[in-house]
Amino acid sequence: MKRALIYALFALALTYVIRELLYIGIRKNKGGEFDKLNTAFVKTNDYDILIIGSSRAECQFYPPVIDSATGLRSYNIGMTGAVMPFIAASLEAYLENSAPPKYVILNLDLHSLGDATDTVYKFPRYFAYLDNRKLYEGLTACDSRFPAFRWTSVYSMPYFGTKYLSNSLHGWLGIPTKYDTEYISGFAPCKPDPRMGSADSIELIQTHAKPSQEIIDALENILKTCKKHNIRLILTVSPLFYRQEEAALSYSSSKEQISGFATKNQLTWIDLDHDSIRFRSEYYGDPAHLNKQGAINFTRRFCSELQQYLRD
Repeated sequence: MKRALIYALFALALTYVIRELLYIGIRKNKGGEFDKLNTAFVKTNDYDILIIGSSRAECQFYPPVIDSATGLRSYNIGMTGAVMPFIAASLEAYLENSAPPKYVILNLDLHSLGDATDTVYKFPRYFAYLDNRKLYEGLTACDSRFPAFRWTSVYSMPYFGTKYLSNSLHGWLGIPTKYDTEYISGFAPCKPDPRMGSADSIELIQTHAKPSQEIIDALENILKTCKKHNIRLILTVSPLFYRQEEAALSYSSSKEQISGFATKNQLTWIDLDHDSIRFRSEYYGDPAHLNKQGAINFTRRFCSELQQYLRD
C-alpha cells in the first residue's frame, strides 16, 4: 500500500514536470501566435501605440502601415475571440511587464456586443502564461475553471492537445511553423472563407448587438486603466462587410450607445464602419474580417484619420 502511494505521488509529480516542460517550450517560440503571447504577457516592451480588441483588431490593423504613417512604434495584441472583459484584462496584463504606451487603440465589435462574456476562446493557449497576475485574474473572472487549470496538472493537461504539444516541440527545437511568418507585430491575417465567393447572396446568422452591462463595465475598466497610466484611449470601429452589418440586430442603437460613451468621457472616436471598403468583397476573408490586402488598405485609411489626434 505504501509503495503504491509512493508510485502515485511520483506519477503526479511527473505530470507537473512534464507540463512545465511543455509550457517552457511554448514560451520559447520566436514567432507566430505564441511569440505574440510572449510579447503581450511576458516580455518587457516600450511601444508607443497598442492596438487591443478581438480578432477584428488582430487582423485589420497592420502595424507596419501605422509605424510608417505616424513615425511611432506600434504593436497589435488583438486576441481572437476576445470579449470586452478579457480585452480589459489583456491590457492590464500587458502593463504588468511593459511601459505604458502613449496611445491605446480599441477596436469595437458593434455586431457582437451581446456575446456571452463568461467564455474564453481557445483557452488552453493561455495556460503557459498564468504567472502573469493580471492575466490570471482576468481569465478567472471570465472562466472559474482557471484556478484548477493553473494548479492541477491532471486537470489542465488533457486540454493541452496535439496543437499545443506541436508548438511546444517547435519551441524547444527552434523550428518555426509554417503559420509563424504570417504574424507581423501581432497582426495575423484572416484565413479565406470560401463563402465570400458568393458574398452578395451569402446567408448570415443574425447576431445580437446590444451591449450588456458587463460590456459597459469592461469599457469603464479600460478607460480607468488608461487614465491611471496617462494613456490616451482612442475608440474606433472598423467596417464589416455590408451584409454582416445587415445581420446585426440593434447595430445602430449599439453604435449610438458607444458613441455616447465616447462623448461623455471626451474620448477620441474614429468612426470608419461605413468606409466604402465594406462593399468590396475581394478585400474580405470572411464577412466580419478583412483579408491582408484589405487590412493594409483600411489601415492606411485609418491612419489618415488618426494622425490629427496624435500629440506632439
